[in-house]
Amino acid sequence: MNGGKAPLVSVIVPTYNQGHYLRQALDSVMFQDYPEIEIIISNFGSTDGTSDIIRDYLNTVKTEHVDPVSHMAEDGTVVRLPKIAYPQNRSITVLDSTENIGGTAAYNEGFQKATGTYCMYLVGDDYLLPNALSELVPALETGVDVAYADMFVVNDQGHILHHLEKPDYDFAACFAQWFHLGVCRLYRREWHDRLGFYSTDFRNANDYDFMLRLAEAGALFKRVPKVLYCTRIHEKSGEGETANWRDNGYENLLRESKECAQRARNHLSRTEAEDER
Repeated sequence: MNGGKAPLVSVIVPTYNQGHYLRQALDSVMFQDYPEIEIIISNFGSTDGTSDIIRDYLNTVKTEHVDPVSHMAEDGTVVRLPKIAYPQNRSITVLDSTENIGGTAAYNEGFQKATGTYCMYLVGDDYLLPNALSELVPALETGVDVAYADMFVVNDQGHILHHLEKPDYDFAACFAQWFHLGVCRLYRREWHDRLGFYSTDFRNANDYDFMLRLAEAGALFKRVPKVLYCTRIHEKSGEGETANWRDNGYENLLRESKECAQRARNHLSRTEAEDER
């Protein structure tokens, strides 16, 4: 960043029936220790009152105050100076659909509205650690196109279940064996101008397909070896579940992922054959 203004980061928050967890997700972006952030919430047909939760949240951001102790006056009086609780330099855009357009379309609507130099998505029941963007942005500033990091898997209460350590970047390890980049990824938004958006042919493995397309087009990847993201699994079937994961979502994920893995292996075979010529 070289002492100038930090690049704007667009964080897309797609959500479907995740109202119980959404505030934590949004708070985790609002209170990042990185200065330049726009938040784009894409609510795709939630039926659990998510629209009202978003409306209340926006009001809270504008009006909620805290009264911390500021100092003690000469006469011994403890002085409290009210201050606004939330950062006021975050842009928040809400895309609120009454129709369940599906996760892939919701992601795309968000990315189409993004104006940042860099962008990522945060699923509405996951959350970022406070230093996520301040760690990922410098990695991109070295000249790579995608920065990714490790994650914690947490339960409904936020208790850590295990650490998902991602491999250092290697095409075979991250794409041909299976998709091993995880969901904590920040990348250059200009790639959407070059390659378009997430393919609606993929309902569950849409990020596998899109990141593979970037890799096939020559994008550079870099791992940040730190835990920066918490991804949530639910104890009760259906709780916080997106529309993508209903209707045999796991089986569909396996099918789509196998398709991507085979595509990656074919790409690897072609490039190895070309190198031998």
